[in-house]
Amino acid sequence: MPKVIVKKETSLNTKDTFAKVSKMLSEDKELHKLDPKYKCEFDESKLTGKAKGSQFKAELQVKNCGNGSEVEIIVDLPFHLALVKGVVEKTLSKKMDEALS
Repeated sequence: MPKVIVKKETSLNTKDTFAKVSKMLSEDKELHKLDPKYKCEFDESKLTGKAKGSQFKAELQVKNCGNGSEVEIIVDLPFHLALVKGVVEKTLSKKMDEALS
């Protein structure tokens, strides 16, 4: 399966970063429109999460990085969606930038 990996560093602490990114992932209307079966589960104590739809699955992890934190999202796409890998990466990166600003 092709993977899309999006990483962002921020000056926010890990809890704030996790809260903002998990809120974006769970509430973003565009993501829900793309896949009606889209669901998220988060583990705040571990600063991790999982998202799953009918065509993909993704994992979220937030960890300490210097004076701030780093968020990483890894999306597994089926082979037939490999051509949209760049679009997925660009869209997710933009949404994370907006959530963390």
